[in-house]
Amino acid sequence: MKITEMALRASRLTYFVALIIFVAGIATFLNFPSQEEPTVTVRDAMVTALNPGLPAERVEQLIARPIEERLRELAEVKRVTSTVRAGSAMIQVTIWDRYTDLAPIWQRVRAKVADSKDALPQSTMGPFVDEDFGRVAVASIAVTAPGYSMSEMRVALKQMRDRLYTVPGIERITFYGLQEERVYLEFDRPRLARLELTPQGVIDQLVKQNVVASGGQIVVGGINATLAVSGEVRDAPSLRAMPITLPRPQSSTAPVPTIALGELAQVSVRPADPPESAAIYKGQPAVVMAVSMASGQNVEQFGKALKARVADQEKLLPAGFDLSYVTFQADVVKHEMGKMNHVMMETIIVVLGVVVLFLGWRTGIIVGMIVPLTILSALIVMRAMNIELQNVSMGAIIIALGLLVDNGIVIAEDIERRLAGGEDRKHACLEAGRTLAIPLLTSSLVIVIVFSPFFFGQNATSEYLHNLVVVLALTLFASWLLCLTVTPLLCYHFAKPHHKQEQGDAYDTRFYRGYRRVLEWVLHHKAVYVASMIAALAIALYGFTTLPYDFMPKSDRLQFQIPVQLAPGTDSRETLARVKQISGWLGDTNINPEVSDHIGYVADGGPRFILSLNPPLPASNIAYFVVTLKPKSDIDAVLARTRSYFAQAHGDVRAEPKRFSLGATESGTAIYRVSGPDEEVLLGAASKIEAALRKLPGTINVKNDWDTRVGRIDVRVDQDRARRAGVTTEDIAGGLDVRYSGRSISVIRDGDTSVPIVLRSIVSERRSTADVGATLIYPTNGGPAVTLAQVADVSLASEPSVIQRRNLIRTITVQGQNTSYTAQEIINRLAPSVAALDLPAGYSVELGGEIEEAAESNAALSTYMPLAFLAMLMLFVWQFNSFRKLGVILATIPFTLIGVVLALKLTGTPFSFMATFGVLALFGIIVNNAVLLLERIDQGLAEGLPRHEALVGAAIQRLRPIVMTKVTCISGLVPLMLFSGPLWKGMAIAMIGGLALGTLVTLGLIPLLYEVLFGIKRIGPWNLSVATAHGDRS
Repeated sequence: MKITEMALRASRLTYFVALIIFVAGIATFLNFPSQEEPTVTVRDAMVTALNPGLPAERVEQLIARPIEERLRELAEVKRVTSTVRAGSAMIQVTIWDRYTDLAPIWQRVRAKVADSKDALPQSTMGPFVDEDFGRVAVASIAVTAPGYSMSEMRVALKQMRDRLYTVPGIERITFYGLQEERVYLEFDRPRLARLELTPQGVIDQLVKQNVVASGGQIVVGGINATLAVSGEVRDAPSLRAMPITLPRPQSSTAPVPTIALGELAQVSVRPADPPESAAIYKGQPAVVMAVSMASGQNVEQFGKALKARVADQEKLLPAGFDLSYVTFQADVVKHEMGKMNHVMMETIIVVLGVVVLFLGWRTGIIVGMIVPLTILSALIVMRAMNIELQNVSMGAIIIALGLLVDNGIVIAEDIERRLAGGEDRKHACLEAGRTLAIPLLTSSLVIVIVFSPFFFGQNATSEYLHNLVVVLALTLFASWLLCLTVTPLLCYHFAKPHHKQEQGDAYDTRFYRGYRRVLEWVLHHKAVYVASMIAALAIALYGFTTLPYDFMPKSDRLQFQIPVQLAPGTDSRETLARVKQISGWLGDTNINPEVSDHIGYVADGGPRFILSLNPPLPASNIAYFVVTLKPKSDIDAVLARTRSYFAQAHGDVRAEPKRFSLGATESGTAIYRVSGPDEEVLLGAASKIEAALRKLPGTINVKNDWDTRVGRIDVRVDQDRARRAGVTTEDIAGGLDVRYSGRSISVIRDGDTSVPIVLRSIVSERRSTADVGATLIYPTNGGPAVTLAQVADVSLASEPSVIQRRNLIRTITVQGQNTSYTAQEIINRLAPSVAALDLPAGYSVELGGEIEEAAESNAALSTYMPLAFLAMLMLFVWQFNSFRKLGVILATIPFTLIGVVLALKLTGTPFSFMATFGVLALFGIIVNNAVLLLERIDQGLAEGLPRHEALVGAAIQRLRPIVMTKVTCISGLVPLMLFSGPLWKGMAIAMIGGLALGTLVTLGLIPLLYEVLFGIKRIGPWNLSVATAHGDRS
């Protein structure tokens, strides 16, 4: 290839382009978009439908199932899961991973949901579609304001929100814990009866008066004038003063008597009771503003702009408002990027140190020059491709550091060897570029091809690692171009040739003589060497089967989460009381000095602030805590203390203090799904799996997602009695609703805020459940009231607290974690117990969670891995035009597992999906040894050397660059292993072990296989000078 010749001929242009890359790369890096994790498309939407008071089973039959059936008609839908409770159905729609343009799909989802509406009960509210279910908040700000009401906080915070929208890059601001207010009307029923009024009659008058109606327009002098009709209620005092017409005898001619509504009912303005949601920040009621950022922004710069604007707006808030950052992604990204930059600098120093150690300071600096140029080149292209800096793309650059310098080492070492052999300086540079361009390109292509299944795989994990493949490819190809242009040019101008040596003298040292003796022994004892290698491989393969498997590691961030679940049916007021108690304990600095921040969400899961976070769905009995620790805190000790606290102080509460996870699924959790039609069978199977989990020592957080049944009061209407009394089923349901829950009858419009007016009974009536039959039912036609017992029979019953469905089938999910075992180990140990389940026909057990995700990820890889393998075979056949050489290359691949298994076993590290990534990388790196050695053999044969001398001479000549590049690569992985965090540790350990032992094995195995496959026989004594002479000739 003439790339090197063109670079040397246009040397000034080459330097100028390198300077442009350097300057442009620095400028790009300083303003590079950054975030903590890669952007992964959340292909989920939430469909919600409400029908308060409808029993769970009826919600399942009448609401959930019709919507599910419609959604399942869409070919793009991968999964439909439903959570059904009394009065509500929440249906999560998941789209297949192969779809990327979701906007038209969500339109079709909305259309299908709209189609299902006609099949739902008339009283159903919704269904509503939320396709922003997976939105991630880059900042969550807790606002506390002791002494202020929610309405006062709402006004101030909405004004602040509107002003914050002027910050460039803000996508949405959402409030959590902002309790909606209600205007409650609590009627004095005896007084109504004395005045011959009915609640419905009063409601009718209120609704007719409290309207926003247009009076049209009138033309006055040719000009249109609006006729504004007043009369709507704008505040609570106006509502209290609203006149209500009293009935009068038909014969009376007196004016129509009226009475103020406030004399008939207690009118009060207060937060929704019970609260629909709430937030407690450090023991104080709070409202949380969750800020999401538009894609493509630099989160650190966005964070600075947001903080500056929030600080300005805080000054405009009333005295007593206090703002605190609960989560702030800019700080997390700054910490992560700082850590990865530190690791990258350490890697650069280590790699350059090793290069200088092997090649000397002058050549080491020449080789080292391509490192920053390669990184900056990759950054320029990454910016053009909208790839952000995050832990995966930064990890790819760090991994590439050990690989990209290999090209420069091979080129510089070859030029140095040629100069030492007496070649002309320019000729040495040109020949090094010409002879090594294709082998180095092949080596880079092999690594890219090996990684390509991760690029083409269509699942969440492949999407998560997509940038890793792209950045590696960019970096390797940039390195290849620079090592064929800049490196030879620098060597031409600055390389200092070593003193000339006689033919073969350069390889007549203790290092080379030692390798020669080992190689001669291997070639003379082929059977012994091969048998020992096969035995070692067999042991490694057996050891591989015993390695624990952990799909994705836990996050090492100094935060943890506590999903909390009280008994099914628990009122949100009780949940709020518990959250305050827990918050008080977390904030006790004597007990928990490590805790710097904590917030609890009541009846809600709060904002999603991490990609892998799946906050619990809203329910009155759930709460969710996010706890932040001080730097250098022992998170495991705090978690253990928290678990002990819950066990002692809240034994009736199900709480799961746990770390956050990396990737798209929660790690370390074994999940079983049992599906089938009958609740009793499902619960029985679930209880057996839970019992087996609890028998496993160290298992924690064992639960299922159905919970226990809850009480229900059945009201069976006797239609004959009801008809005679003049009441309808709607009247009865309305009367009970008003007494116990409250019914929204109108609204007060306060500016742009609508406050519902809710009619309900007084406290003593609402909380009395012993006299349900005494509830007064008012006929719609205005007849006399009757008691419920006169028209219906009341009895006690029970119903499921929740019904979970998956793909139109009832499904109960059982899960558990273990302090000692990975999810795969738990599954393996429970396999006999699960297999022993005697389930009837129509029932099934599936594995979920990270095991399911791992299976999907491996299946995605398996789809493209054969194609990648075929492409790699074609590449080798194209380069060498030999099937026997292809056999030599392929035979070296399995033996890399020896070092992988040994390294993972010695360090006690589980085999993870990222370790799989590392093993595939090894396959690409190790075959480069064979490529370089075979290329050297071909050169020797082309120069007329006998085959045996060409083989041994090539092995000796390629020993130094092979060892040098692999030591450099290993050295570059050490900082990644030690300091980059749990995501990269397993991969780095696997690669270090595989490179170390794999290189040692292949240095003997490749010559041996070549000699066997090509039938080379040694004739006469072997001469080192002859074998290496071709390497010194021009």
